Amino acid sequence: MAFDHRRADDGIGGGALSRVVDWLTSGPRPQPEAILSRLVLHSQTKRGTLVLAIASTLLMVSTTAVSTGATWAYSWLALEVVLGVARYLAVVRQERLESRGQLESVKLVVLLTLVWTVTFGLGCGLCVLSGDLMLTLLAGMVIAGLSGGISSRNAGTPRLAILMIAILATPLASTMLLSPYPEMAVLALLVPIFGVAISLILMENYQVLLHLFMSEEENRRLANADPLTGLPNRIMQCKAFDEQLRKAALAIDGSQRRFSVFCLDLDGFKAANDRYGHAAGDAILVAVAHRLRDSIRSSDMVFRVGGDEFVILLPGLDTDQATSIAERIVAVISHPFDVDQQQPLRIGVSVGIAGYPRDGRTTDELLRSADLAMYEAKRRGKGMFVICRPSLNAPNLVPSLNGDPAAADPSRAHADDQLHFNL
Repeated sequence: MAFDHRRADDGIGGGALSRVVDWLTSGPRPQPEAILSRLVLHSQTKRGTLVLAIASTLLMVSTTAVSTGATWAYSWLALEVVLGVARYLAVVRQERLESRGQLESVKLVVLLTLVWTVTFGLGCGLCVLSGDLMLTLLAGMVIAGLSGGISSRNAGTPRLAILMIAILATPLASTMLLSPYPEMAVLALLVPIFGVAISLILMENYQVLLHLFMSEEENRRLANADPLTGLPNRIMQCKAFDEQLRKAALAIDGSQRRFSVFCLDLDGFKAANDRYGHAAGDAILVAVAHRLRDSIRSSDMVFRVGGDEFVILLPGLDTDQATSIAERIVAVISHPFDVDQQQPLRIGVSVGIAGYPRDGRTTDELLRSADLAMYEAKRRGKGMFVICRPSLNAPNLVPSLNGDPAAADPSRAHADDQLHFNL
């Protein structure tokens, strides 16, 4: 599933530089990866504001080059063009990757931004040292405008934003102290005051943005998760199945073209719930959810889809390979549950197994096959798993007897053990 953004190799390598960029793009307090990704992307993938910023700085640098005719000014203009194009292309690439839930180019975007900030700040300092009053005022105005824009555009990455403002302001304030115009010393003293004020506004914007994203994430979690067990619900199940079917359809590797589905229904849960009350029933469901999580691989997904019904998606496994997990689930659920009763409660689980593409090519077909296999497990005595098997004319359900995968294999099972059903 690719619902959460992920960081990957961004082309600038690892090591100290990568760690510095990671620190700059994180907030004052650790945040979940999903929140951090949204904050970073909010700040680093705004193509429209970047184009306007590049246009304004190019206009200023062009004015400086024409006005002074100096070599440093034309060198600055050439560098501004190169960095502007590079930053734009990096942002475009990241916007394209963002649609696939990736953060591959963010570090490159940040690195180019820092290089541009240093060169532009130094160029503005040279404008002040040139002694041209118009260029001095122009440099101050542009840096003030950029700082205001940074406090909004880069609010999601406050450390990076504050560093950018400091890099832009420091050469300007320092060179104003050396200006032939004595009045510039007053402006030099005002620059750090303005910088602190803008940084405070930036942190306020960050808190507002963080609260907004965290509220949205919590609402999304509540909409997609079962409130009792914390497991993903039926909505997330549909999304996960759609994603897995899409991956299977596009996969070249054979292992990626198959996956298995479990439908689970607890045996004896209703009786325990009626006898000991809903509190005990809820405690059992929570414990079952924990045991299911512990019984599957990290790549597998378990969903609660009903009162005592669960679905498990197992990417990369065919039904024969998935039997070991089914055996483990049947075993762990059969262990007693301690839910503050006089004696531990015992329940069981019936598991139906279906595989893609043999037992279905859509979500509904796969769930229907697994569901029928699960009901066959209940019919045969509960507390077991049954694999949905195809026959020449129609799929058949071959039960695993006593959790023995060999008994579930038509090549090793007796003919009278094979039950055929029209699906």
